[in-house]
Amino acid sequence: MRYHWAVDKLLLFVFGPLVFAAALLVFATGIRRAIERFRSRPTPDELTATYATYLRRLLNPQPDAVERELGKLLPERLLRLYEDQAGIQSAGFQLDKPGSKRWWPKRWQVYCFEPLDLESLNNLPYEEELGPGFCFATTGRGSWYWIAASDQRVTDSPVLFLDYDGGRSHGQTVADSLEEFLNWPRLPIK
Repeated sequence: MRYHWAVDKLLLFVFGPLVFAAALLVFATGIRRAIERFRSRPTPDELTATYATYLRRLLNPQPDAVERELGKLLPERLLRLYEDQAGIQSAGFQLDKPGSKRWWPKRWQVYCFEPLDLESLNNLPYEEELGPGFCFATTGRGSWYWIAASDQRVTDSPVLFLDYDGGRSHGQTVADSLEEFLNWPRLPIK
């Protein structure tokens, strides 16, 4: 029985085209994703319109509508925060908790404040075990700062950190009150 030269190349003839087709598919998929990513970028006009909408919502809080939806009352200090138009527009800073002078200090980033309206209430996370409350600020990375609502109007309330970015800080009390949280030293985000 003679050994034929084509047997040596059988695997190449059978699997070669399959490997080539798979590589071509991966390449084409990558090109398509790159094109989609490029096309889905907002234009400068769209960015301007989005920011204008955000700013309009931020500067025109709707605490009554939010409280009706929650069935509870928000703390007075949170309502005063939204009355301070300059303060509520501050963004892109980190808060340095006093007294945490370890070799690795704990800093709490604030990307921006969330508008106090029904759209934010319905689009932001809700923690069943925490009960009614409002996420008033975000880190911009899948985490928010939350404050509880209650049956009676209270002066202030603790600030909790809702970490959906996979960290171990989820549900941690950041500050004993919003007043304390807002008065910590502010540093630029690095």
